[in-house]
Amino acid sequence: MLVGVDVTSIDRVGSLAARSPRFVSRIYTAHEQAACAGKPQRWASSWAAKEAVKKLYSSGGDAMPAYRDIEVVRARGRPPRIRVRGEETNIALSLTHDAGVAIAVAVRGGRAGKGRPDVPEGLRLPDRPDDGNKGTFGRVLVVAGARGYTGAPQLAAMGAARGGAGLVTLCVPEGIYAIVAAHSLEVMPAPLPDGGTGVLSRDGLETLRERLRTADALVIGPGIGRAQETEALLFDVLRSLPSPAVVDADALNLAAARDFDWHVCSQPVVITPHPAEMARLAGIETAVVQSDRIGLARAYARERGVIVVLKGAETVVASPAGKVHVDTHRVVALATGGTGDVLAGLIGSLLAQGLDAFDAAVAGVTIHAEAGLLVQAKRGRAGGLASDLLDALPAAQERIRQAIEQRNRRPVTDRR
Repeated sequence: MLVGVDVTSIDRVGSLAARSPRFVSRIYTAHEQAACAGKPQRWASSWAAKEAVKKLYSSGGDAMPAYRDIEVVRARGRPPRIRVRGEETNIALSLTHDAGVAIAVAVRGGRAGKGRPDVPEGLRLPDRPDDGNKGTFGRVLVVAGARGYTGAPQLAAMGAARGGAGLVTLCVPEGIYAIVAAHSLEVMPAPLPDGGTGVLSRDGLETLRERLRTADALVIGPGIGRAQETEALLFDVLRSLPSPAVVDADALNLAAARDFDWHVCSQPVVITPHPAEMARLAGIETAVVQSDRIGLARAYARERGVIVVLKGAETVVASPAGKVHVDTHRVVALATGGTGDVLAGLIGSLLAQGLDAFDAAVAGVTIHAEAGLLVQAKRGRAGGLASDLLDALPAAQERIRQAIEQRNRRPVTDRR
């Protein structure tokens, strides 16, 4: 058994956190910053926990993680947990404070390993009744792709299928239909007339509207490019949405270029920008986005009337009503092309299965990150692919579902 112990002054660490934003940003994750705000004893106990974990790693002969790679995860009704480099560990943690000091004790029986998945308080997943059929679990319509961009539509559609949707239809420009159809087994490809351009255009609008009538959720944007013809179709669709929608990738860039008014959408909309896309939408620099991810996501969601999923390490989900969820995962294996397309399809799947837009976004982000951890454990931190992520989604969702079921069966105890 390996043990790490640390004792630190509450006043010293609390005062440092209050006067030095640079100290806070270098040492604490966004999740920790939200949990510790205004509570000096938490700043101190989290610092002590990180020191205790470093001592534990050192005593075991392991390479010590950086302070910000060690995360103290607090959740109502449960003891605090330790995550290292975005992964759950088997480290047991005890935190106390008394007489002006915070005390942390970290214990593990051997080398750190994967524990149960991190399930946010209140996270919901769609029901999966034993007597359900494909109609029970919703229909997703994915509108994606352009000449030269044939991978993104397939990744988004399979993200929806792997997320549990009963039926997935993939609408692509007629010019790339043959390529996409040749690789589509579990989803239903459908060509949209494109006037020979190979991009989405108003030529396909009537055909698309017919498809939209039977859809429970729409995913639009992956791989569509930024052609003028595509812009016209996109805005026509968004102004007359018959179902909730996920808007991703170049659909966001087109919206940013025209400062599209999301309030005209008659159904809930989830937008899934990475930091550069968020910067274009907000009309600011990417560095400004990254300097205040939570504040910017919250403000944009409130002012523009959309659910914002600001992707990246510690993805932020914000609603127009002011609700904010900060995911605690930091999974470098997800930093590769196509994983965002998978996320868009996954959130669309959860919308089609009946979750509201905020719940679908939070659940999608959590499942996506957990799947990323599974890929990282199997493939390593470099070299995992979006297709690996697709394969990991069912197991990731099941792990989270079982964790929720276990938590619901367990009596709630007071958190220290």
